[in-house]
Amino acid sequence: MVPCRQLLPRTILACHARHDEKRLMMKTFFKAIGNLFKRPVTVRYPFEKTYIPDDYRGVIDFDEQLCIWCRRCEMACPPGAIVFSQDMQGKQTYHYNRAVCIFCKECVRTCPKEGALLQTNQPAKFALKEENINNGWNALFEEAVVSREKYAAEKKRVAAEKAAAAKAATAKQ
Repeated sequence: MVPCRQLLPRTILACHARHDEKRLMMKTFFKAIGNLFKRPVTVRYPFEKTYIPDDYRGVIDFDEQLCIWCRRCEMACPPGAIVFSQDMQGKQTYHYNRAVCIFCKECVRTCPKEGALLQTNQPAKFALKEENINNGWNALFEEAVVSREKYAAEKKRVAAEKAAAAKAATAKQ
């Protein structure tokens, strides 16, 4: 092997690059060996609780007593994690999917009634296969939209009947 000093200038650079590469490999090797004797940086989750800061964006908490049922949170939610269903008597029901939620806090910001929606600092629980959280949510979402459409159609029908009855009553007089 020819020493680097005796080579042409172009090959000298290649020779230095090989030496730098070997030096980097040795440095990486010794760093890896050193890491065997250091404490792990990660948290040992089941045995140690994870630190959760106060401003952590967690699941959404809903207070039915404070809600004015304006559905602004549903309209503001980017991924569609909130939906309201409605029965034929007009009672609305709030539905929230923690697996769809991106924890952006838009629903809380747009809510006109303070305290009806709060973002807690609790992380979302993991979804189980038995919950069928994605397909079940899609079906629930569709049912909620259909229930509101049915309620609106029924309300419109009843209003039309009342108007027709009022018109008939004024025609008799």
